[in-house]
Amino acid sequence: MATVILFGGGDGGGLVIGPDGIRPIPPFDPAVMRQLRAVCELVPVAHARRIGGIRSEIGQLASKLANLAVPQVEAIVGELDEQRSVIFLDDDGGWYCGTTGQPPIPFPWPPRKGPDLDGLVTGGVIDSGMIEFLKAAGLREVPVDRILERPAAVAEELGFELGAASVRQLERLAPSRLERIADPVERETLTYFHKVVEDGRFLETWATKPADTAQQLGIRLSDAAANGLISAGASAFAGDGLDSANPIAVAVAVAIVVMLVDDVAEPSYAIADRSGRTKF
Repeated sequence: MATVILFGGGDGGGLVIGPDGIRPIPPFDPAVMRQLRAVCELVPVAHARRIGGIRSEIGQLASKLANLAVPQVEAIVGELDEQRSVIFLDDDGGWYCGTTGQPPIPFPWPPRKGPDLDGLVTGGVIDSGMIEFLKAAGLREVPVDRILERPAAVAEELGFELGAASVRQLERLAPSRLERIADPVERETLTYFHKVVEDGRFLETWATKPADTAQQLGIRLSDAAANGLISAGASAFAGDGLDSANPIAVAVAVAIVVMLVDDVAEPSYAIADRSGRTKF
């Protein structure tokens, strides 16, 4: 059984990966391509959190259309894998599904890049003073759970003043708040983070080598959690902000970046308009 991977919204042709090897294929009939692109438009809407009660209805439409399109692809290239029949990649995203009638599953394409730590600091999303506070707390060997449970009190003890946003960002990681986290991937990631902190051996590699670290700790990470960690780890170490930081400071800062991935795609910069002119 084979898997079809289509590139560039199908315009770039694709590959058929099967038991006999890999072979390239040209673009399909335009009528089939329009159906596959339509699924690509519907799938992210069906998984959006903000549209409320109509998600299930849109999901049913996406599933029905995918279940109509996949047999047509199978008629073109031959028998397909039950679980991953078609993988469709477009510039803004993609989806995959099988021949079992399961709903199409979205995934970002190209893989999502996490927010850059230096950019978040420059844009005011993360206070640079918080990074300095974390470094100082790490050097003083303040327990991580205390830093996260009572950041304002620890900052006062060390002679730092943390803003309200910094306090909220740190408290969001506190062990006592794990059970309040509704998002399963977010909760899984923070549970993993606290196991890393408790163990203490992988503070410098937990985000950049999540598969190895999780194996060493005897736990399993989902693909979604691992991908978020890889992205956040690469982003946090991309600049100069953490190069000389204490491992504790690095671990907490990376955890904050992980939590911000879904909150901000790019750092926002406040622009003051001093022209005095009415724009609209």
